[in-house]
Amino acid sequence: MEEERKKAYQDRFQARIEELEARLEVLKATAKRAEADLRLRLQKEEAELREKLKEARQLLTELSTASEDGWLEIRSGAERLLRDLWAAWERSRAARDRAGSSAPPPGEGGDGAGGSEERASEASPGGGADPTKDPEG
Repeated sequence: MEEERKKAYQDRFQARIEELEARLEVLKATAKRAEADLRLRLQKEEAELREKLKEARQLLTELSTASEDGWLEIRSGAERLLRDLWAAWERSRAARDRAGSSAPPPGEGGDGAGGSEERASEASPGGGADPTKDPEG
């Protein structure tokens, strides 16, 4: 009798272990899909951010060569683009956080793409002046 109880317990215990192993395999597959999805999303966001940065650099060139009156026309587009760029960066922050990335916002990194710490604090949201506002008025 005791041997039968022992065998029944072993069978139940083994079934539970096998069920958990199966669930673990499902979890592993889900994690792999999530990693791939996240990687694709981050790559898409990076491409979008790079495109916006390219547009911003083009506007910067236009601003540097614009006349005294002409730069005012460019300014509103430049401000809108900068706001869009920061908004895109903030939207991607959640995905970067989920991925465990500690990448700093644009202009604050040590990757050679940003500026000085002083410029970064002046231009980053919550880090000083509004990046879309003209310091002259």
